[in-house]
Amino acid sequence: MPVRFMLLLIACLSWPLWAQPNAAEQSAVSDDNELCSKLFSRTVVAFQELYRKMPPGAAVSPQSPLLPLLGLKADACHQPGTMEMIERALSQHNGKVALLLPFSKMPKIAGQLVLRSVHEWMQSKGMTPGRLIIWRDTEGNREKFERQLAQSIWQHGASIIIGGLFQSEAPYLTQWADRLRVPAIILNRKPEGPASKYTFYMGPDYRLLASGLTRYALGRNMKRIAIMAPQFTRDEPLIAAFRAQARHLQIQVIGPLIYNPADFSSIDAHVRKLFHIDDESRNQELLDLVNKSKMEASQLGVPFDAKSLVLPPIIDVDAILIADHFKNVRHLNKTLAYYGVRRVPLLGIPRWRAYELVDPPDENLVGSVFVDYLGSYKQLPYGIQVPTVDKEYFAEGSLAGTVDMRLVVHHALFSALQAVAGPRHPRYALYKKLETSSGPRESFLSGPHIFRADHSANWPSFLFGVGSGSISILQTWNPLAGPSRTSSTRP
Repeated sequence: MPVRFMLLLIACLSWPLWAQPNAAEQSAVSDDNELCSKLFSRTVVAFQELYRKMPPGAAVSPQSPLLPLLGLKADACHQPGTMEMIERALSQHNGKVALLLPFSKMPKIAGQLVLRSVHEWMQSKGMTPGRLIIWRDTEGNREKFERQLAQSIWQHGASIIIGGLFQSEAPYLTQWADRLRVPAIILNRKPEGPASKYTFYMGPDYRLLASGLTRYALGRNMKRIAIMAPQFTRDEPLIAAFRAQARHLQIQVIGPLIYNPADFSSIDAHVRKLFHIDDESRNQELLDLVNKSKMEASQLGVPFDAKSLVLPPIIDVDAILIADHFKNVRHLNKTLAYYGVRRVPLLGIPRWRAYELVDPPDENLVGSVFVDYLGSYKQLPYGIQVPTVDKEYFAEGSLAGTVDMRLVVHHALFSALQAVAGPRHPRYALYKKLETSSGPRESFLSGPHIFRADHSANWPSFLFGVGSGSISILQTWNPLAGPSRTSSTRP
């Protein structure tokens, strides 16, 4: 056999062996393909869907690393370089924070104050808001929200999304953030269950507020607590958390007793039943009261008025949690007093907090307590200022709600700006920086980090005691450090 033919035969037989990758290389290729397929089916498809939410005629820069994703198909993962292209697209961003708020659906003064305080604070720190923030009005509408989200990501390369102020907006921002692998700070409370690593929740934790009340009840050996709440309440999560924690502490809960705030007779009926005013077992007691009252009326020479007769209450609850706002609390308290229910401790929620709760003073409210996630209005961070009534614990008029909104937005923005500052990290990895972001020195937030391990915000809770015409902080609860008494006043 000629030498040339022999060499050619050897080459042909040997080529497949030279070309074939070894077992480790095969495994790496297989792993890359599997990861690529997962990224495509969830994340690339999400980017493609979001692009279709863009307004007609909206242009994307030809240099955008996201553009190659539009033509990508599932079988592309078997082609060389696809995984690197996807990773590059998911990594790059412009160091900007998209603030998607329903400005046109917010009270006008609230939107103005949010914009003004953010601008003033950033400028005081040497930052230019226009360079770092993408401002968008979602109008509280899902279609408009998704359009603004699409433009923020596709046109502006937003690094982090802040939004979800309305409870209706929070779920779909959560879903988009997880699918896109873009970190988002939701301006709402964290729902039950584990959070995606890309979603963080800035709303105060109702479980912590409920814990402030159950700890107070446990410390005073309360064993039986009634809950009263209005129809269609927004505070169901707090009520549910209180009931669950009370059950764990072996505190019996009656209710919630649901009433119609527009129908005082429904409140009256619950109070009569709760304190056994009309119990059949008390018929003889009622008959004796009727006979006694008739005799007294006869002796005084006045008509007998059966409607004015009310049996004294049988009080077998240690406290009543009223999950309502201050106006209804005052009315309900008058109803309790009318039926002779006095000095039974009342427990309350943040919506109690208004100067009208204690003005004019109500003796039957003295000794009540309520929880809130804000302390003094004279010690607000970020340079936020608000006129106060009666020293430091009441904001003037309707401004209290605007303070809550500004704080939530500022805390979220403070955390997001920390995450995008310094050396540029891949966008999909920015959640790690959010997990370790710390609040300003003067912040209400407790602990070293803005977010806890479950991605809920690290708000403290404050236990307020109601006095005659005023309130005071009885205790501050830091979820990491435990309780600290800040006032010797006891309810």
